[in-house]
Amino acid sequence: MENHHVVIIPIEIDEEREGAYLDAWQEAADVMAHQPGFIRTYMFRTIIPGSRFSLVNVAEWESTAHWEEAMSVCPMMGQQIAVAHASNYEAVRTVLPTTKQAPGSGDGRTPVDLSPAEARQRVVDGELTLVDVREEDEWAEGHPADALHAALSTWPASLSELPDGPLAFVCRTGRRSAQAGVQAFRAGRSSVYSVTGGLEAWRASGLPVTLPEREASVNNGDHLKAAARED
Repeated sequence: MENHHVVIIPIEIDEEREGAYLDAWQEAADVMAHQPGFIRTYMFRTIIPGSRFSLVNVAEWESTAHWEEAMSVCPMMGQQIAVAHASNYEAVRTVLPTTKQAPGSGDGRTPVDLSPAEARQRVVDGELTLVDVREEDEWAEGHPADALHAALSTWPASLSELPDGPLAFVCRTGRRSAQAGVQAFRAGRSSVYSVTGGLEAWRASGLPVTLPEREASVNNGDHLKAAARED
């Protein structure tokens, strides 16, 4: 990562014009996805009311030379470059290189990165299964809502018990989830993802976290209500 060229572009735009801008950005990003040296690009939207920059685009390139060459292809890449506070934003769009891997399929070696917001939305839409690979004591302190638990230390046995279909792994910071993704590929799974930033980024994005103790309390309350109805 230290040799990559990362471009951060904050964007000032009225809410009414955001849709048109994102459509233009999508077209430009699709062009970028075909350029040599392109790694990925993300579009973030602020979660801070009244923020000067409502959107921030982050693009990763293999080198500065690749990025400079791409600037001549797409005028949008020539916007002012600055630094924005990453925790104030959530990802709303992602474009990966079309020549290296198709979005959502992985490259056969490493999982595709998903922001917490993207992962949550795909879980809600029923497009993938979210799997927390942290240890039991970590899971007990709280985990992403609607996640399954399969501690990495229990693999490969627990991996074989996971549902078929796309899987998104999450840990505390993203390191173990990436390792889990690699192991899942080696075990023959496809459509494998890693939640970037892990549970720390998930919490920072304001996404729902489930506490097992509360879950148990709710379930016990439901059982008591059911018993009362039966009486």
